[in-house]
Amino acid sequence: MSQNTPPDVPALVRRGHTYSRRGEYARAAEAFTQALEIDPTDADLYFHRGNAHTANGDFAEAVGDFTNAIDIRPDYSAAYHNRGTAYVDLNELDAALPDFAKAIELAPDDPDPLNGRAAVHSRQRNYDAAYADFEAAIALAPRTFRSFFNRANAYAAQGRHEEAYTDYTAALGVNSRHARAYIYRGLSLESLGRPDEAVADLTTALRLLPNSIEAFWHRARLWSEQGNHSNAIGDYTWVLKLEPKHVGALNLRGVTYADTHQHAKAMADFTTAMRLDPTDAAPVFNRGLSHVRTKDMEAAVADFTAAMLLTPDDPAAYIQRGYAYHELLDPERAIADFTEAIRLKPESGRAYFARALAYRRKGDFPAALADASVAIERNPKSDSALNLRASIHARLGDYPAAIADFLAAFEIDPDDPATLNHLAWLRATCPLDEVRDGAAALRDATRACELTDYKAPGYLDTLAAAYAELGRFEDAVRWQEKAANLVPGDQQPDYETRLELYKAGKPHREGVKPITEASEAGAPEPTPDAS
Repeated sequence: MSQNTPPDVPALVRRGHTYSRRGEYARAAEAFTQALEIDPTDADLYFHRGNAHTANGDFAEAVGDFTNAIDIRPDYSAAYHNRGTAYVDLNELDAALPDFAKAIELAPDDPDPLNGRAAVHSRQRNYDAAYADFEAAIALAPRTFRSFFNRANAYAAQGRHEEAYTDYTAALGVNSRHARAYIYRGLSLESLGRPDEAVADLTTALRLLPNSIEAFWHRARLWSEQGNHSNAIGDYTWVLKLEPKHVGALNLRGVTYADTHQHAKAMADFTTAMRLDPTDAAPVFNRGLSHVRTKDMEAAVADFTAAMLLTPDDPAAYIQRGYAYHELLDPERAIADFTEAIRLKPESGRAYFARALAYRRKGDFPAALADASVAIERNPKSDSALNLRASIHARLGDYPAAIADFLAAFEIDPDDPATLNHLAWLRATCPLDEVRDGAAALRDATRACELTDYKAPGYLDTLAAAYAELGRFEDAVRWQEKAANLVPGDQQPDYETRLELYKAGKPHREGVKPITEASEAGAPEPTPDAS
């Protein structure tokens, strides 16, 4: 035979399959094309080329080839099945269903078209039909990975994670080296409240597929939720090594850096994420929170304002900008932002709580009281809101109501140092004899100090007041001196005034703790946007 003699069809078919095994799908398709030029009536050649096109991601061309195969051989069940799969890849689900149905009709003992149709039903949320097909496929082939895996995916999509877990486990019993099955079982375990097992599954997935961005991403989330910030940062960093422009990983690594007080690194990540996707409000908002935490309120205002432009219907940015204005001693702007947040989400108590703080700082105590009461109605278990309303009652001179709210907060969390401090201060310094209780004040103040390792000057100040109320002025002087040495310079005159009282053998009478950054009920720790 001459060296220039063209290869015959069997040789071209062998060449095409060799290329396919190597993953060279375009060259495989070309080999089958050459065979078709020799014999355009061979349905199998169209079928093989369609498979090569599918593997190469050329789904429309694949549909054309499977159609030609069916036209030549109308009972070609595998061609119907594979055309249905190509339609699914093209997201033409309605076109896929009749192909799977025809394949089932032609080959009733083949579980593959049943699985294919079940997967389409699942994507269309026709779960009853999907489960019926999965059951039929499993009855035909009880050891088929695909049937259990796809049914597990359907269960997970419905939030039926116990059943999903069972099916993922069955799938892994068939193929114990399938990384995605471990990933998805891990996610179901997370939903079932079993985070340690979820981490173990994700770790196994990474052992099988070391460059899985999905596994690193989810394991990083779980590490973060468990408070294992160093591991979370490590996994987010791996995501970014594999996909440097992964905005979600930049945002959440930034959140994790912020949670560990590494604000410069956090802001660098947020800034990079903002540059990569200027339409994503999450890193803008989160950078604003880092500015709040580093006391750069002007920069925080700028970022929250930018976040509002991206998500104008989200009340969170208004609340946080309001808190920034609150810290800038601009109650009018703070009140305006909190009012807009209430308009956007009137059912939430969070903005009412915030506006109550602003009204209190402004000195409008009746308005503050009204908002604090609404916040409590929205969330009766909020000890912060109860403490806030108690402080407002005290400002208005209603000390019994203040004690009642402080005690209600204490019932919610008996070991909250702020609540204990509030109670102790009022019991030590209230102008009404019937409210004061020095022994109780000393007990609660001591507990608050124990919980904070005697490092909070406001709590030491209260401890001194409790000793003074009991007539133990030497102890009062000793603790007041310690408190005065710990406070910032602008607060020292207030502390020293009480120190002079105790040196003179006089208790302090006030009824409510002075509103300072250290002692007021204050804004809650801001919550980052993890979206």
